[in-house]
Amino acid sequence: MNTLKDNFGSIAPYSDEQVPDVIKSLIEDTEFHSSISKEWFPLVSRLFPQLGSFLFKWIFIKSFGESKNIEEFQNNLAPFVQNMIDETTSGFTYSGVDNLSLRPTLYISNHRDISLDPLFLNFARFLEDYKTVRIAIGDNLLDGGFFEKLMRLNKSFIVHRDIQGAKETLKKLSNLSSYINHSIQSNKESIWIAQSEGRANDGNDFTDPAVLKMLYLSNRKLLQLQDWVLGVNLTPISISYELDPLDISKGISWDGSEELSYEEKNRKDLNEMVKGIKNQKGRVHLHICNSIERNFNTLEELAGLIDDEIISNYKLWPSNYIAGHALGIITKESSDLENKEISFLKRFKGVDSEIRKKVLKMYAAPLVNSKQRAQTI
Repeated sequence: MNTLKDNFGSIAPYSDEQVPDVIKSLIEDTEFHSSISKEWFPLVSRLFPQLGSFLFKWIFIKSFGESKNIEEFQNNLAPFVQNMIDETTSGFTYSGVDNLSLRPTLYISNHRDISLDPLFLNFARFLEDYKTVRIAIGDNLLDGGFFEKLMRLNKSFIVHRDIQGAKETLKKLSNLSSYINHSIQSNKESIWIAQSEGRANDGNDFTDPAVLKMLYLSNRKLLQLQDWVLGVNLTPISISYELDPLDISKGISWDGSEELSYEEKNRKDLNEMVKGIKNQKGRVHLHICNSIERNFNTLEELAGLIDDEIISNYKLWPSNYIAGHALGIITKESSDLENKEISFLKRFKGVDSEIRKKVLKMYAAPLVNSKQRAQTI
């Protein structure tokens, strides 16, 4: 057991025992207070920076200062999540509650927002009195500072990206696979992971078999693939946002993002995380799909079953239909969309025509995929 703990220590969330010291370090972190106060109290922080930092530090101590373990920290975080939902959405709904289980579960989700996708799942589970899940998060978001501490307090564990060399790649992927399966099978902790590396910036929610290969890696010599899937209670998650707060940013970043340095990508991702939390999202819906129990033979077939669940349970919004109509992909399906169309397309006023087209394709993709799937059934 000590060997496992040593192996996982570099990627695991904080343990309960670590929480008081991490909270103390955040209370003493002036950069943390200054950075967040600029987001929470922009006017005060611009005119009176020290006052803004003091106000945020006071709120943090009052809200989290007495947190002695992860559960207490997350319970204290819940009102802030509810406040974010109240202020930045037109309502959060969820369905598929019957598919929630006390069994430790491997959730595989489509991925639109860096931090909010698993947060909404955790909030739904919290409201239904289920334990929260451990969250897979890319190391591109971790800078060793307060963001990393906050995410690891919120049960995030690290997925290494851009690993160099075949030997090192196998070593880190094997360790990650072992950690995930150990969490489910031994710790009885559920896991959230995205269906592919990075967000679906083009709106296409397709599972990468390489993710499934990694997940199965540590159990491939112990269990048949289908037995492993049943053992981890593999359950897809489908989440949809009426408005993507980063839609234009995603369209722009399609060009040239490969040329950014690691530090620039890190800074960009962290900035987008904050914008995703702060900016308007319209309505948000999350569906907990049926667990995968159908027969399959390969990882590719398994990926297809996951895609079927995610696409068929994706909540389509007026924005999806309007984008499809604006691109000429579909005819207008409802006269009720007339006024909504005018309002939605104003969102892209002044945006470069090519970027606008990319963003509209992103909104239209779930509708297109849903129609294509319906035709194959």
